Amino acid sequence: MTFAKSLWVVRDRITTKQAIDDLLADSVGWNIRDLVVQVRGRGDAYYTSSLEPRAESVGDPALDPLAHLVRGGAAVGVRIHAWANGTFVWSSPTGALPRSAEHIVHAHPDWLLRPDGVKYLDPVGGNDWEGIYIDPTVAAAREHTVDVFADIVRRYPVEGFHHDYIRYPQATYAASPDDHAAVTELVRATTARLRALRPEIVISAAVFPDPAVARERVLQRWPEWVREKLIDLVCPMAYRTDTSEVARLLQAARAAAPAARLWGGLMAYAHERDRARDQVRAARAAGCDGVILFAYDPAMRDVIDAFAAEAER
Repeated sequence: MTFAKSLWVVRDRITTKQAIDDLLADSVGWNIRDLVVQVRGRGDAYYTSSLEPRAESVGDPALDPLAHLVRGGAAVGVRIHAWANGTFVWSSPTGALPRSAEHIVHAHPDWLLRPDGVKYLDPVGGNDWEGIYIDPTVAAAREHTVDVFADIVRRYPVEGFHHDYIRYPQATYAASPDDHAAVTELVRATTARLRALRPEIVISAAVFPDPAVARERVLQRWPEWVREKLIDLVCPMAYRTDTSEVARLLQAARAAAPAARLWGGLMAYAHERDRARDQVRAARAAGCDGVILFAYDPAMRDVIDAFAAEAER
């Protein structure tokens, strides 16, 4: 089997037609044929949706970023995987809340994790808080999330669906350690809906690479998802500067899911071409089936050049 190479593409790279066209051209130039593109970032839509508000950063009212991506990708042989954040539904560097009254934060405060405290982006004053999350134990919140995911797959011919932030922010925000079951139920319900719509859809997930850390810190029991065949492809996020630590994390992930397809998740560090090459080699040696780099950035072309060339060997 060919060693795969892919890029994560963050939502700020798909806000104009030109940016999307440039992304696809770059992908072809690197012979990267799978792009994992963020189309639900913070409870919002980088596509046409009746379920969630349009992303604030997409200025052109005529642009449907995901539709343009899928059409362009089909034309040049690039497969698009729709990356959707799950439980994480809002953040802002300025501390602003969503402008749309239809956003989950405003429309369904009863769905939010610790909703009594959500007045600002840091409701409990902890330095481990990234933003606002839904409470996965709330059935209505899970149902809405699955509806959003299914709507994407039903309406757009994407190659795959990619889970991210399918977890708690920290275990301390859960009412009980047993609340991991609610996260797994969200994954299970998503798989049932997506498989009913498109049996061939590739379902993947970005996960904490060390299974023990994933289980204990954020209640993410992804090896169980693999065993239950809820996901087809695992992307352990081995974001470390130390290549030996990247190797250790990816070896641990492979040991936890020996039969799963696994793409080692690597971080792009500015001007670190040798590090990119070394970490691709480490992923290959750890038994990964491919690599995926965080993240596409035209300003880091030299690093992506090195990543893509090494993965091609």
